[in-house]
Amino acid sequence: MKFKEIGWNGFLLRVPEDMYLARHGGDSRKGGFLIESEDSLIEVSWIPISKKRSASLLEVVDKITDRIQKEVGKKKLNFAIKERRDTIVNNHKAVYLLLDYGFRERYYVWRCPDSNRIVAVRFLFRKYDERTSEVIRNVIGTIKCHGKKHVWSLMKMRFETPKTFLLNTTEIKAAELNIALSEEKFSMFEERRKAIYVKYFPMANIRFKDTYRNLERWFEKNYMNEFKKKILKIRGKMSFKIKDEKKLGDHTVLIEEARLSSKLIKRRKEICSVAFWYCPEMNRIYFLALDTQVHRPPPFKINLKADEHEALFNEVLDSFRCH
Repeated sequence: MKFKEIGWNGFLLRVPEDMYLARHGGDSRKGGFLIESEDSLIEVSWIPISKKRSASLLEVVDKITDRIQKEVGKKKLNFAIKERRDTIVNNHKAVYLLLDYGFRERYYVWRCPDSNRIVAVRFLFRKYDERTSEVIRNVIGTIKCHGKKHVWSLMKMRFETPKTFLLNTTEIKAAELNIALSEEKFSMFEERRKAIYVKYFPMANIRFKDTYRNLERWFEKNYMNEFKKKILKIRGKMSFKIKDEKKLGDHTVLIEEARLSSKLIKRRKEICSVAFWYCPEMNRIYFLALDTQVHRPPPFKINLKADEHEALFNEVLDSFRCH
């Protein structure tokens, strides 16, 4: 059986190649995602560990079993806990559950103090055999619930971001993928915002047959205005200019940058760096952007550190794998 990597909201796991990310919600603090195929389902969910009162792992497990028992009771189905034992997941003490109500669900529940989360992974299969046993062993044996950075890996692309960036918006469709992550810091007289945007355009040689090999022209004609208006929501002028070219594997990446300085009542400085390249292996144009903004009222001086912005932009770009 072949497996592939999925990275999402601070989790990294390996699942069978025929499974795909079907639903997701929340961010790395609280949320969940569902991976499924025609005959199987894997659900990962998490909640933050409370600072006021930290619930024990057994309390969390009891809540799961009580909830399922109530749900199946409404359907007048028999419910039983077939197995409950201690185990280890990613070096954390965990509880394994086997629940039976006509279908058999398997749960692994654990606390991850490194990411400050309580995690539950649920497995549901149409039938249980050696293949499904191998799937569970592989997922539980390879899952990572914490790390130095967050890995985003799906649709045959992969990149890394600092853990301070939270998932903001996502759109996953057959024709395109959009991911937006943000980091915000507020104080009495200052607002700092950073956002990472990732997008790809498939079938590039058909959709953009006149421009896909001329990246500067492609950006200007096909995406720059949409990116400025819909994503950055810029009302004033912000002109992108070519800053650099670099290699990412065998690909040539074009880098452009735009800067904005506003002197309105709520003044702001902004730098936006964008990178885009054509990948013939996937026949996609990939787009990565980092936008940094600082807002302060007068008479306070605005300090936007361009070198820090550029270092972060290059860090994310260098982590990118597009096929």
